[in-house]
Amino acid sequence: MKKWKIGLAGVAIGVLLTTPVFASVYKVVQAQLMHDVLFSINGKTAGSPSNQPVLNYNGYIYVPVRFVSESMDWEINFDPITKKVMITAPEPEVIEKVVEKEVEKIVYVDRTDDPDYVVYNKLPVTIYKDGYQITLRMVMMDDEEGGGVKRTRTYLTVENTDVDKIGLMPYEAKLTLDGVEYDVSNSGGGRWDDVWNNNIYQDEDQEGYILFNGVDHDYSKGSLEFQMRTNDGSGDVIDDIKFDFKK
Repeated sequence: MKKWKIGLAGVAIGVLLTTPVFASVYKVVQAQLMHDVLFSINGKTAGSPSNQPVLNYNGYIYVPVRFVSESMDWEINFDPITKKVMITAPEPEVIEKVVEKEVEKIVYVDRTDDPDYVVYNKLPVTIYKDGYQITLRMVMMDDEEGGGVKRTRTYLTVENTDVDKIGLMPYEAKLTLDGVEYDVSNSGGGRWDDVWNNNIYQDEDQEGYILFNGVDHDYSKGSLEFQMRTNDGSGDVIDDIKFDFKK
């Protein structure tokens, strides 16, 4: 079988674009018209129109560029002055893909819906009040007994951000672990850090602890309760503070 050489450009272009050329300027050649040639373009098979034939010249196959371009939805033009064939592919179609994603709906339960519902947060836990904030940083059991009684320290940080002065009142503090209540320590060696005997003024912060008796190392959740005294210049106000935490 004879193998033909194929070209997309050549003397056939000018003829097939149906644009007149100056025949006297160009060399006249002999070529074979091939009306039985089929094209497969993007999976579709068709033959070129009769006025746009396929040529066989000097062992090369010349195809009608207009037919091929228009079959691919390309724009084609010919400039007779510059002798330029201009083929322009269409702008690619942008297809916007919509992806639907299933989102898990989280329902938050308001504590006021159930008075017995309590959220236990892992330490450290911070409570924010008007003008100040308190953080329960750690609940630590003593490895050794002090004064004959094993004790537990609850470490706190108090920050005064916007009131004249505040004070932590540890006197009636209460620690509850897994439903068992423990009062503030009554043993020797101090019941709380001496820093709580002083006021904390605006833009100041203080760290300290409160001691409790008879607390086991093994617990899962608990609460710490005490009172804070605040004064914005118009008199003392007592706030009840309660931390709910888990180990």
